[in-house]
Amino acid sequence: MLLLSSLFCALAGYVSAFSAETSSLTDLYPPLWKESPGTLSDYTVKDGVYTIDPWLYTERMGMYKILITFTAQYFERFAPNNEANILWGLPVQHGWQHKTGRLADPTNMTKCGWESGNPMCISVENWWGCLNYFLNVLPFFGAVEAGVLEVSSNQVKLLPPPKDQMLFCYSVATCRSTFPDAMTKWTTLFQQIKEPSKSLDDLLKYLWDAHVATLGATRNIFEKRRLYFSQSESDFEESFSIAVDYVAAVLFETTLKNTNKFQKALPPRLLKPDDYPLHIKDFTDSQNRVLFLLNLLRKIHNGSGHTFLSLFRNLMKFKTLRKMANTLMELII
Repeated sequence: MLLLSSLFCALAGYVSAFSAETSSLTDLYPPLWKESPGTLSDYTVKDGVYTIDPWLYTERMGMYKILITFTAQYFERFAPNNEANILWGLPVQHGWQHKTGRLADPTNMTKCGWESGNPMCISVENWWGCLNYFLNVLPFFGAVEAGVLEVSSNQVKLLPPPKDQMLFCYSVATCRSTFPDAMTKWTTLFQQIKEPSKSLDDLLKYLWDAHVATLGATRNIFEKRRLYFSQSESDFEESFSIAVDYVAAVLFETTLKNTNKFQKALPPRLLKPDDYPLHIKDFTDSQNRVLFLLNLLRKIHNGSGHTFLSLFRNLMKFKTLRKMANTLMELII
């Protein structure tokens, strides 16, 4: 019971303790949302082929913006103004990474991503930026495969990073051949989004299955990039990655408002070597608490040999228990 209570405390941070409502949904949009491309025609096009540079923040954000725009019609039945679109979690998370300096070159060998150099650049040396690449590209290509974006699979290509090009995929065909399971899950999600009979819970299950499959297929590829960060930030990266599996099990609603509440409880900057959870002076109480609980969840998870996750997943298969878990999280908050 102590372990389960600790897990619920950690998950509570993902909902966050903020009750004030923002008057305008546009205030919740990620940084530079307005400046990011909103249609494929905003990108470079030649002979009917659109070329996108996903190593520039606004161009990667534009891919999310296109997904949000093209799927808006399917989420109107859940809430007005596209607020209930469960794809919002992806761009809002990407915006947090950019705002907190988690896309910049952690080796300091280049000015990529830093305000003093090229702030729109996403470093290929960055753990956050590399994992986010696949949580951007695979959903986008999944939407292409599902026919949501109304272009053929050979009409979109991506530019490679300046190094380690073989670690990435750049087209629907290459991403499907390299990451077949994750691609199938993203394509299935977009096919299901178009089905009017599907509930929000149904769609959340498809979304989280695809999200977890993507991290499962890619996180080990970039494990060494965590060495470029402080031990505190590296621990947080691992904790964050592990927590996704638990958040997925409770089918957290990645709507615009929910995701923004979650973001407020996350570290607002890169962690320094002398940052100790519960004692970081420029963090809010919530941010300190959530960081502490996420690190605790990591220790419980690793200490159990990952059996704790299996137990939790089995429990969360029951809708009643998922509701109880969410209610408990709200009560803890």
